[in-house]
Amino acid sequence: MINKMFTIASIVTAIIFWFFESSIHYFIHEEPQFEMIPSDLNEIWMRVVIVILIILYGILSDSITHKIINKQLEVVRVYDSMIHTSNDILISLLNQMQLFKAEALKSKDFDRKVIQLYENSIKQASDLVDTFSNIKHMSQEHIEIDIKGVGDK
Repeated sequence: MINKMFTIASIVTAIIFWFFESSIHYFIHEEPQFEMIPSDLNEIWMRVVIVILIILYGILSDSITHKIINKQLEVVRVYDSMIHTSNDILISLLNQMQLFKAEALKSKDFDRKVIQLYENSIKQASDLVDTFSNIKHMSQEHIEIDIKGVGDK
């Protein structure tokens, strides 16, 4: 029903136009009787052409709107897929980095300050991934604020 909104609105508009046009002829042009279907052939074809144009405009509007909505939905699906894929890649990378940490901890010569910096970097990256995954409002400003807020911790 909602995807035919302009078509329905144009049909209603065409009906109102037809009734309004009949009223104008009766009240303003002072025709002898109120005619929903005029007896003048010229008047009928003018109204029919206008009604057809109004309805065609509604159908065209629905068609164009439907195409735009489908394109936007496809962009959203691609974006969502991209976000989930990059999230999976980052989580995989963070998990693989744990192997490097385990090897560094086995080595007695490895500087403990470097391990602490490493742990801070992994924690910050993990927090950024979590924050990015939980963003509710998809606007550039909101995403930048959320990411900057986590990065500043």
